[in-house]
Amino acid sequence: MPTAPSTRIEADRSVTTRIVVEQAGERHRIFTRPALIRAQTVRNDARSCRIGLLATSALLLGGDRVLVEVEVGRGANLELFDVAGTVAYHGRGQPAAWQTTARVADGGTLRWAGEPFVVADGADVLRTLELELDASAILRLRETLVLGRSGEVGGRLETRTGIRIGGELVLLEDQQLDPSGLRGYPGMLGQHRVIDSLIAVGGAVPMPPRDAVQFGLVGGRGSVTRYLGSELAESPLNRWPEVR
Repeated sequence: MPTAPSTRIEADRSVTTRIVVEQAGERHRIFTRPALIRAQTVRNDARSCRIGLLATSALLLGGDRVLVEVEVGRGANLELFDVAGTVAYHGRGQPAAWQTTARVADGGTLRWAGEPFVVADGADVLRTLELELDASAILRLRETLVLGRSGEVGGRLETRTGIRIGGELVLLEDQQLDPSGLRGYPGMLGQHRVIDSLIAVGGAVPMPPRDAVQFGLVGGRGSVTRYLGSELAESPLNRWPEVR
């Protein structure tokens, strides 16, 4: 599975945020450890638990390395949401990294409604997403990447996504989105600056909304629905019930 090379990050702001959820009868058992991101429980009952993620300091700065680990136990149901979007600011010559690892056991469900991750001019970010799911796990994860704030081109972004289901690798994607490279060429992103995606594993997924494309994971084990555009407000995923 892809990992963020530690040699790219010089600063020591890299303690791991950890969230573990287990089914425990009438409630879920929740363990959290804060770091640059803090987890706040807003609901917990027998059906599911809902947890919001918020930054404990200004993010994302050059030299920062955000590490988030999520574990959903057998039969547990976790709803995660970002309290606010994130801006990767000008790194002043230093790269930054955001690494997320999620593991979901058999019968477990993880729904994660991510807010936009904006890469400002001058930022240099490595973003990795590693998902390990047991065979009967269910996942709905939205990831929205925006290159540049209003009027900006946006900095350098490399995204690596790896998904394993039942130990089998079903997706391995590496996107290198460098403004001085091939990013703006026809057949790549062109003039698009928004990459809005929904990863779905387990359960029935409806046909993709208009103006979005959907491709299957290896072996038909799930799908990725994706929209490319110029403005996030125009994304059809905003109105697709599957992302909620």
